[in-house]
Amino acid sequence: MKPKIIMVTDTESTGLGNKAFVFDLGYVIGNKRGKVLQERNFLIREVLQNPRIMLGALYNKDWRAMMGGKIFNFYIPEIANQNLKIIGWREAMEIMRDDIQTYGVNVFSAYNLPFDLGALNKTHQMVCDLTLNFSRLDLLCLWEFACITVCRSRLYHDVCREQGKDAGWITPANNVRTTAEKVHAFLSGDYGFIESHTALHDAQIEFEILQRLLAKKTKIPYNEVRGFSWRKAQNRQGAQLF
Repeated sequence: MKPKIIMVTDTESTGLGNKAFVFDLGYVIGNKRGKVLQERNFLIREVLQNPRIMLGALYNKDWRAMMGGKIFNFYIPEIANQNLKIIGWREAMEIMRDDIQTYGVNVFSAYNLPFDLGALNKTHQMVCDLTLNFSRLDLLCLWEFACITVCRSRLYHDVCREQGKDAGWITPANNVRTTAEKVHAFLSGDYGFIESHTALHDAQIEFEILQRLLAKKTKIPYNEVRGFSWRKAQNRQGAQLF
């Protein structure tokens, strides 16, 4: 059987739904033993340098609260220091396709895979008037994987309740929160961990989550990309401890 080579991708976009254009794209390629084969990070010229798109994002108070400050205190300094490169979308997709072929990637993954696939396709359609095709790869949503394993455990629920709403572990609707940030915080034991919400760093965190989930030796939910995975985490499995 051909070994699984997994590309864990993260996108930072300019909003949700029809406004989800990718301006920061990062991915980590590695195997199931945790070996990292490649890491990439691109800023997308057609989005980041589009005043209509970026000003529209900044006018959205929710997006501005999460990402607005990062434009000035992270992205601009990183560009100035040549740590991040602005490239065209077509070039970024060519590099991604070449990496998939070079490293034999056969699994495409992200934490909230439905969102990231949507944002990638939205951007690809805007620039190329085409739809991306990942049909030759297995798809793996890490959110789904986490919610049917770690987030259903009694220990995860207990930690969420102990940390409480003020620390963001319980939602306003009184559900346990199942974000990559909280799952990584739980698995690492660093309950104060805060995700950077920059593409490559988040992809690195999600690759670590993947390794911890694979270590559970449970069924891997390939090609189960339905969204609303958080619902499955609310039914606590009292006998299961992680």
